[in-house]
Amino acid sequence: MDTDAERVALITLYNAAGGPNWTNSTNWLSEEPLGTWLGITVDEDGRVTRIELANNQLSGTIPPEMGQLARLEWLDLHDNLLAGEIPSELGRLEHLAGLSLNGNQLSGSIPPELGRLARLKWLDLGGNQLSGGIPSEFGRLENLTDLVIPSNALTGEIPSELGRLENLTDLNIHGNALTGEIPSELGRLENLSRLAVGVNQLSGSIPPELGDLENLSALSLGSNKFEGEIPPALGRLARLEWLDITGNPLTGEIPPELGQLKNLSTLYLGGNALTG
Repeated sequence: MDTDAERVALITLYNAAGGPNWTNSTNWLSEEPLGTWLGITVDEDGRVTRIELANNQLSGTIPPEMGQLARLEWLDLHDNLLAGEIPSELGRLEHLAGLSLNGNQLSGSIPPELGRLARLKWLDLGGNQLSGGIPSEFGRLENLTDLVIPSNALTGEIPSELGRLENLTDLNIHGNALTGEIPSELGRLENLSRLAVGVNQLSGSIPPELGDLENLSALSLGSNKFEGEIPPALGRLARLEWLDITGNPLTGEIPPELGQLKNLSTLYLGGNALTG
C-alpha cells in the first residue's frame, strides 16, 4: 500500500469517526504530508507507523480500512466515544505492537483475528461494552506483556491458553461476567506482576498453582464465587504487596503461611466464612 492509499485510509477514519467534531484535527484532509497530520507518525518512506488520537472526541466507528495500514505499530484511540464493533481487519496489522481502545463504547465480541498479531505487546480494551468470550487465540500472542480488558460484559471461561503467554506481566480481566474456574495453567506465568480477576462470577477453588507466580505483586480475587480454603501455597508469593479475596464463600482457617508475605501491605479478607 503506497502513501496515497494510506492517505485514503486515514480520510476514511476521519469520516467514520466524526472528524468534524474532533477536539483537534490539525492538517487532517489537507495536502500536507501525513506526518504533519495530528496524531500521525510516519517512517522514512512516509508510511504510517503510529496513530495517537486519544481523548480527542472521536465518535462513530473504527473503519475496517485501518487494517490496510501495513506498517502500523501503534494504534491508540482510548478515551473517546467510539461505538460499534472492533473490526476483524485489525488482525492483518502484522507489525502492531500496541492497541489501546479503552474508555470507549465499543460493543460486540473481541475478534479472534487479533490473535494473529504476533508482535503485539500491549492490548487494552477496558471500559467498553464488549461481550462474548476472551478468544482462546490470544494464547498465540507470545510477545504480549499487558492484557487489559476490565469493565466490560465478557462471559465464558478464562482460556487456559493464556498460560502460554510467558512474557505477560499484567492480566486484568476485572469487572466482567466470566464464569468457571481459574485455569491452573496461569501458574506458569512466571513474569506476571498483576493478576486481577475480581468482580466476576468465577467459581471452584483458588488454584494452588498461583503460588508459583514468583513475581506477582498484586492478586485480586474478590467478589466471585470461590469456595474451599485459601491455599497455603499463596504464602510463597514473596513479592506480593496486595491481596484481595473479599466477598467469596471461602471457608476454613486463614493459612498461617500468609504471615510469610513480608512485602504484603494490603490484605482484604472480609465477606467470607473464614475462621481462625
